[in-house]
Amino acid sequence: MRADRLLSEVALLRTHGRLSAAELARRVEASPRTVMRDMEALSAAGVPVYAERGRTGGFSLLPGYRPPAEDLTADEAKALFVAGGAGVADALGMGSSFASALRKLTAGLPDRQAGAVGEIASRIVIDPTGWGGAAAPPPLLSTVLDAVLSDRRLLIGYRSPSSGTAGHRTVDPWGLVLAGTAWYLLGAHRGRPRSYRLTRMTSARRIDQPCRKPANLDLLAQWRDRQAVWRAARPGHRITVRVVAKQSDPLVQLLGIALVAPPRVAPDGDGHDLVTAQVSTLRGAVGVMLGFGDWLEVLEPPELRELMRSTAETVSRTYRRRGS
Repeated sequence: MRADRLLSEVALLRTHGRLSAAELARRVEASPRTVMRDMEALSAAGVPVYAERGRTGGFSLLPGYRPPAEDLTADEAKALFVAGGAGVADALGMGSSFASALRKLTAGLPDRQAGAVGEIASRIVIDPTGWGGAAAPPPLLSTVLDAVLSDRRLLIGYRSPSSGTAGHRTVDPWGLVLAGTAWYLLGAHRGRPRSYRLTRMTSARRIDQPCRKPANLDLLAQWRDRQAVWRAARPGHRITVRVVAKQSDPLVQLLGIALVAPPRVAPDGDGHDLVTAQVSTLRGAVGVMLGFGDWLEVLEPPELRELMRSTAETVSRTYRRRGS
């Protein structure tokens, strides 16, 4: 809808300060000509938008302009308060500020919106930690966050996931990503985009040098690019497993990071499911599946069946030897 697009354009200009018609068009998925008409419509409606000509020109809003909260639709107001940001805010040391901000936003909403927000907030709880409980935030999270928010470079010690050895590197920190329960720093090393898992960092120190980042950085788009690179580098192995039906969900959850694509689960009769998945390494999958004992059987590929058998025999010999 055009109204939604106009609001999105205002939000983008408030966030980025100045954007060209081409960049606005890319972000709202419209043509530059449509964006030009939108800017005229916004100006006619009293929104203080103005154009700057030249190579670095574009559209901007007058400093300090803020659209009223009354412009939120009922669904938008509900979605805002169901965002589930409390746990993330706590990890970042912003828990009390987050709660205070929600109270202020609620107070500023029209009565018809505030009632709907209160109702949905009291009936829906989002807990990303699951039954295992909340993991402690990574020890270096506050240091990394400080560098991200102050636009300063970081000197980090980082343990390679492949070799396990640690080295030091200077990175440009673009932003933080919470993927599941794992925190990642998204940034660049020597000008090349990189992602760093915070639990693999052995040290972090902010450097008094400005962070270099692309103009109009879209952090989510960068994260999607990193995910695509990760998947392309790990084409994976296709596996087929027959598992007791009540254990198919735990199996998929425990395979976790070993998965390189969403698995397929289908009933296979006699109280069993057939799970088909792509995993990054067969050995990693074995480490998970052996724990299910005779609740599952690997059907494909043959090399995974052999690896399951040989690993089980090795474990059995170990415990027979220690028990004798």
